[in-house]
Amino acid sequence: MKKILFLTLICGSMLSVSAQVPVVPVAPEVTTAPTTTITHKYYYYPTSNMYYDESTGDYWQHDNTSGQWTQTHTLPATVTVEKTPKYPITYTGTDNQPWKDNASDIRKYKVRKNGTVKIKRQ
Repeated sequence: MKKILFLTLICGSMLSVSAQVPVVPVAPEVTTAPTTTITHKYYYYPTSNMYYDESTGDYWQHDNTSGQWTQTHTLPATVTVEKTPKYPITYTGTDNQPWKDNASDIRKYKVRKNGTVKIKRQ
């Protein structure tokens, strides 16, 4: 009788182990905030390869030594822009970095050797 009871317990425990359904963890769904595209007007100075934001008074200037763009409110004394031509450009993006289209702006506003600017129409 003890053997039958023992076999019944073993068979019952085997059935309960095989009947268990494995639980698979599911990662929660990640939602990201929507990005906002902005359109902003700047002035581009081709002879200085520089951008000016009239609403804030800030300049974006390329540093040839470091290869980085810097934002400044006051230009160095060695840079003058009063007598150079400026062209309005519209930058559309998710940030405030008009220089991201600089390669296109350089092609469009070609500076000649005599300092004049030739505008390439698209």
